[in-house]
Amino acid sequence: MKKAVLTLGARLAITVFMLMAITGVGFGIVISALYSVESILETESSEHVSSLTTNSVVSRQIFELSTRVQLLEQTFLYNESILTEEGFNIDEQLQLMRGLSTNDDFKKHMDLFIEDFHRFLGNSLTLNRILQELGHIDVGLGEQIDQLDLLVAEDKVDQLLDKKYTYITDHIDLMNMLRESYLEVGKMVGAIRSRITPETEKVVILEVLKELDIFRLHLANLEASNEAIAQDKRQLSRALAKYTAVLRKLRANLDQRWIVMESLLDSQNQLLSFVETTEYQVQESALSLKERLEQDIGDLRFVVLVTALVAVIFGVVFISLMVKRHIRRPLDALIDGFYQLESSEFNQRISLNRTDEWNTIEKAFNQMASRLEEIYRQLNNEKKNFNYLAHHDPLTGMANRLYINQQLDSVIAHSRKQGKPFTLLYLDVDQFKNINDSLGHGAGDQLLKEVSDRLLDVIGANGHVARLGGDEFMVLFPNVQSIKAVSVFAEAINRALRKAFTLEGEPIYVTSSIGVCQYPEHGDNVETLVRNADTAMYYAKRQGRDQFCVYTDAMTHEAHDLIYKSAGIRRALENDEFELLFQPQFDIVAPTIIGAEALIRWNHPELGQLSPDAFLDVAEQTGLILDIDDWVFKQVAALVSEWKSQGFNLDGISFSVNFSGRKFFEPGLGKQLDDVIAMYDCSATQLVLEITERDMMSRFDLSAATIKDLRKRGYRVSIDDFGTGYSSLASLKNLPADTIKLDRSFILDIVTSDRDLAIVKSVMTLAEELGLSVVAEGVETQDQVDSLISIDCQYAQGYHFAYPLREDQWMLLLSAYNNALPRTS
Repeated sequence: MKKAVLTLGARLAITVFMLMAITGVGFGIVISALYSVESILETESSEHVSSLTTNSVVSRQIFELSTRVQLLEQTFLYNESILTEEGFNIDEQLQLMRGLSTNDDFKKHMDLFIEDFHRFLGNSLTLNRILQELGHIDVGLGEQIDQLDLLVAEDKVDQLLDKKYTYITDHIDLMNMLRESYLEVGKMVGAIRSRITPETEKVVILEVLKELDIFRLHLANLEASNEAIAQDKRQLSRALAKYTAVLRKLRANLDQRWIVMESLLDSQNQLLSFVETTEYQVQESALSLKERLEQDIGDLRFVVLVTALVAVIFGVVFISLMVKRHIRRPLDALIDGFYQLESSEFNQRISLNRTDEWNTIEKAFNQMASRLEEIYRQLNNEKKNFNYLAHHDPLTGMANRLYINQQLDSVIAHSRKQGKPFTLLYLDVDQFKNINDSLGHGAGDQLLKEVSDRLLDVIGANGHVARLGGDEFMVLFPNVQSIKAVSVFAEAINRALRKAFTLEGEPIYVTSSIGVCQYPEHGDNVETLVRNADTAMYYAKRQGRDQFCVYTDAMTHEAHDLIYKSAGIRRALENDEFELLFQPQFDIVAPTIIGAEALIRWNHPELGQLSPDAFLDVAEQTGLILDIDDWVFKQVAALVSEWKSQGFNLDGISFSVNFSGRKFFEPGLGKQLDDVIAMYDCSATQLVLEITERDMMSRFDLSAATIKDLRKRGYRVSIDDFGTGYSSLASLKNLPADTIKLDRSFILDIVTSDRDLAIVKSVMTLAEELGLSVVAEGVETQDQVDSLISIDCQYAQGYHFAYPLREDQWMLLLSAYNNALPRTS
């Protein structure tokens, strides 16, 4: 059976019955005051919890939306649909957040923030459209320059025919300067698209306007020798005027954008300040509640004192004991609890050990303290989360670009003060795009996570690792001062990333290119250090990837030179400036022509005809070698088809095509070649694909698999420059090739050197055993021919037989050749 609880009211009733009615009235007032305290606690705590909950939600959502607005600001230059859609979503969230509170001041701050956001979104859309307009004008300007260049060139031809040379050279120089100014303007306009400061934007735009003035000056100096050139100059002038007008409109909108962004930031800060002020007011309200309770308690004490004075002497003692036990002690505990709340100690609870009304008050107080503790804990956690997200990469959990730049800035300041150097690495995962394209972005993300783990394992506590974005990482070593010391880490990273990664159950191999910089030798600020490390990283890529390079000033100059040369190669491919020559290959025993090797030449518009040595290295570094290889193969297939259609008998005649290692190891090479020859009357059996011994040995297993696939499709494969690489004669048995071409270095002294003759003879013997044919390159004398015949070398090519011939010369030689071996020089 439940024990009956004697309430405080019952005790006071007994006391009044024992003493006097006035005492009972006094204690009735005390009971009423206690119920008032309980009511105040319940009402005020509910209001406080509601206010804090609303403020917590608002604070969290404001931080989330601020992050989204920042991300939106970063993408305004790229996609208008993204701007519109994301802007609508953010606006919808802002309107929902506005409805969370009934506070008019809060709504005013929200309205101001929403209004500034609308201005920001409108400005972003306007900038996007202006940049699109600028891009269209830039394309049109380039086309007009090309047209003017064509007109000037035609006029040059007319002048040459009329033997008038007065201004031809000047026109050519002016056109070059016009095009240079146009390219410089395009490059500087492109710089405006990056995230830079307002001051930098103004400087860049002023530089663009200055370059446009130079462009106008060059255009004005260009003499209009005919109406077509004059008309094209006028069109260019109008396009320049429109370009300048749009650029000024862009400058005005960029200036307005920074004002709008500053206003948006101010309204955001005002809103957050208002939320913080509201939280502070809630705490002040809790303090006020404590004061009210103290006032009520003071009144209650006065009532008890009056009652005690009126009561009889023995009643005073009894009432004092009652007050002390049933009122004073619980109230003191309650006051202590409020003091703890005031000092933000929300984890403290009161315990009155009562079963009467004080038990209800105790529960109400403890519930309020628990809810306040939970809300403040959530607020603190949210603040920590916001700070973490702002400084860390969401995919890998590493520090992001913002955090590492802050760290780098701090380390620079410390090193400048201490006079000590430090180092950093800039890393890029080689061929990462191929992983994304072949396996998907999910596999690419997983690879980035595993790369991050390996980087952290290698670096440990020696430096700070950050993911800058995409497949780029940076490692900062505050305490690694020398290039020699940091090179150890760079080598360790290269080794670690060469090991296989397992993606979707398959082993995947990647490498890394790393740029190394040292403060202050390679830069004394964040921008310079990062830029130079990036330049060194790209230099490492051009040197073949899977390595690290320490920055030098020459790298910057080389990068500019490489850009200029690669642009020329691209132009050559577009303008059909390349040409094929054919060097015949002979059966020196028969003697008959057995084929020809296709050799590329560049008919440069300014430098004349260039040999492959002048441009293939640049093509290799920039990847344009793949386009050149494709062009050569397609041209050979087209010419073979054309010669057949003209009635030439090409039975028994083969054509050799040189492939770079990069092209030879490209996935799906055989299918690509089959698709090309399917467009022409050319069979795979008429084509010989040549790869140098050096390239073959760089990836021996893949070489063997590729050669096997090509031969299965009907192509023949020849190993070029044999004897200059790293292979041995024994390695030939593992390659299913058809032909080896002896390098000219072995043929040069074959007549006078018994050693060279013995080497060539050994190669001939082994090749015969393996079923390989041998072609001797660089044959220049009859004595060399006789020596080759003496050791049963049947096939050869070189200047002794014929120099590389143009198409018509080659066909004339092939048509006229009979039993006599020509001596073409």
